[in-house]
Amino acid sequence: MTYRRYRAYAPLFLAGLLALPLTAPRPALAEEAEAASEEKGLWERETLSGEWGGLRPTLADRGIKINGTYTAETLGNVSGGLRRRAVAESLLQIDVEADLEKAVGWKGGLFHVTGYHIEGRQLSANFLGGNLMTVRDIEAAPSTRLYSLWLQQSILDDMVSLRVGQVPMQEEFFTSTYAAYLINGAFGWPVGFSANMPSGGSGYPIANLGSRLKVQATDQLAFLAGVFTGNIAPGTNVGNDAQKRNRSGTDMRLDQPPVWFGEANYGINQEKDAGGLPTMLKLGGWYYNGRATDQRYDVAGVSLGSAAAGTAKTDRGNWAVYGIIDQMLWKKAGTVDGGLGAFLRATILPEDRNQMPYAFDTGLTYKGPFEGRDDDVAAIGFAFGSMSPALAARDADARRFGTATAPDHDFEAALEVTYRFQVTPWWTIVPDAQYIFHPGGNATLPDRPETSIPDAAVLGLRTVFKL
Repeated sequence: MTYRRYRAYAPLFLAGLLALPLTAPRPALAEEAEAASEEKGLWERETLSGEWGGLRPTLADRGIKINGTYTAETLGNVSGGLRRRAVAESLLQIDVEADLEKAVGWKGGLFHVTGYHIEGRQLSANFLGGNLMTVRDIEAAPSTRLYSLWLQQSILDDMVSLRVGQVPMQEEFFTSTYAAYLINGAFGWPVGFSANMPSGGSGYPIANLGSRLKVQATDQLAFLAGVFTGNIAPGTNVGNDAQKRNRSGTDMRLDQPPVWFGEANYGINQEKDAGGLPTMLKLGGWYYNGRATDQRYDVAGVSLGSAAAGTAKTDRGNWAVYGIIDQMLWKKAGTVDGGLGAFLRATILPEDRNQMPYAFDTGLTYKGPFEGRDDDVAAIGFAFGSMSPALAARDADARRFGTATAPDHDFEAALEVTYRFQVTPWWTIVPDAQYIFHPGGNATLPDRPETSIPDAAVLGLRTVFKL
């Protein structure tokens, strides 16, 4: 095996290495494993690999959980985009989590590490025209990388917790239970962040160093605050791809201006036996201490659409405010979360320094839509992002000065319909259909700069295995 190939697998090797002290056998481990070795049949078990002869539940009793998920899919644009193509892609995810109180006697301690192995081609980047709302939430440059690596300390009966390390913003802030059932990337890490934050922010598959403080003030009210390195992959490269500037996920930088997050959560009827319908309200925002590129003017005040334009002006700081509503509309009798749910998420940023300052996504989900299919989920979602008026003005300037013929950037949107078919507890099949409006916010064809990239229809089939 060459050094380069070995280095590519370093993040997953690191994840296993860090787990070794926690998973080392103890004198009674063999006996405990034998006692817990009775397993369910292949089609009834929770994971494909089962209980490992009793080792998995024994480790869990000691506070150690090792989980894996393998996601594979084929998809293609049946119309629109740059050219019609079908691609295949996959994601192997390995998670190790240890309750340190059970494992080593560290009261309130929690350790977590996640590694990824990503393969396949990117439909959005290569064939749809670089749409900002990637059609798959696992779409990324092929790599083996470290995603998260953190320690958490909880106090006051878990009312207060502090998490420190490589902490994905995507898992801490702007989360929605119902939006997570959809596959388009905009329903995960929001396009209002990925299109505007340095290197796309801390959304899949990269994460920033930082810390997150959570205070559960009451049963209903919680506050979150966080500070992270503002740019995980500074610099430029071909395609301006931050993932390729930090291929392994281990380029842990502390020399970048920080981004500060804050969020308040208010939950109603969140208990499993609550009589009313669950509601979750979230209000938050972030502030970036660095500089953001102006969308229209250079340092001398000349339009960037002019041939005389120089270096783009940069503005001090950047910020966003956002809100989320998760609302169950109807609950199936005798279930915890079965029924009809709805979500709405919205983001606002300054127009002069962000290419997509206004964005929202919304949708409906139905868990258990058919008799006997309680774990299936049908969902429909719509995401919309408005391009900056300052960017559109630069386009108009370019046409007036004769430096370009492209139409104004205006908006990008995505409509998705999906169904999650739970074949077994460990196997899920997900057929999915999407329609992308104005890829790239009305970007143009490379060989015809006056013509917008056609809207794209995408069909795909995903399969997910809990290992």
